[in-house]
Amino acid sequence: MRLSILHQTRYLYTAPARSNINELRLSPEETARQKPGVLEITIDPGADLRETRDLFGNLVHHFEVEGRHEQLTIRSQTEVETTGSYDLPMRSMAVPLREFLSGDQASLYEFTTDSHFVSKNPATWREAVDVHLSCEKTWGALIQGLSDFVFESCQYEEQDIHRMAGSSEIQECKTGTCQDFSHLLISYCRALGMPARYLSGYLYDPGLDTATEADFVGSGATHAWVEVHVPGIGWVGIDPTNRRWVDEHYVSVSSGRDYHDVAPVRGSLIGGGEDRSLEVEVMVRALH
Repeated sequence: MRLSILHQTRYLYTAPARSNINELRLSPEETARQKPGVLEITIDPGADLRETRDLFGNLVHHFEVEGRHEQLTIRSQTEVETTGSYDLPMRSMAVPLREFLSGDQASLYEFTTDSHFVSKNPATWREAVDVHLSCEKTWGALIQGLSDFVFESCQYEEQDIHRMAGSSEIQECKTGTCQDFSHLLISYCRALGMPARYLSGYLYDPGLDTATEADFVGSGATHAWVEVHVPGIGWVGIDPTNRRWVDEHYVSVSSGRDYHDVAPVRGSLIGGGEDRSLEVEVMVRALH
């Protein structure tokens, strides 16, 4: 599937701003499941972009707007060729849970411990164990069981401006967005010793492309899902918000321990006033 992706972020300030320093994670990564085209990023007011890689290998663009300005627009556009990865979930269904530790467990340690938005507690472990006991004893069955539990026990709540919450808070209130659902699923996986990481990217929704009614939950904006590292297979993606394994509808941009590592846009500035506003537009379309 060939997809066209437009992502625009616009900040409006009520007072002049200056020294506006930002880092962007907007570049789709090249994987066995996807092949990105040329990425075009434009900044208004104009600024020079610098590239680097973060600790997780994600491509990061940096820029600074030094002069006074009352708005900032960041626009990225690219095309990505995606394919399905149905064999990975199916293969994970045959990996017994007794193979709980892989040979490269040391390198995966950071994906098994607490992070900024993900924490384990006795209640996390208890709920994860209950799911574990009810599943067939394979990695794929347990991953799907935990994802299904998040989907069935939590209520999705759309938010104009999302207030990021920790996994323990989401576990208690059972309400949130795709970012929150992903953090909660990661906490359950890590409570059982399963390496799990957070994926940020885009979700192509045929319903939004051809009509006005969405087929998927959480589409029309940046999306989040989870990858679990299965022994002998590698990272396998699943989306607890939509109760589905990751396929050609998903475009991954960056990965990390949780949202704190992969925020699409993060910055700081001087001035700007108190009543600032944010407008975000994401369009993912199929190219025929």
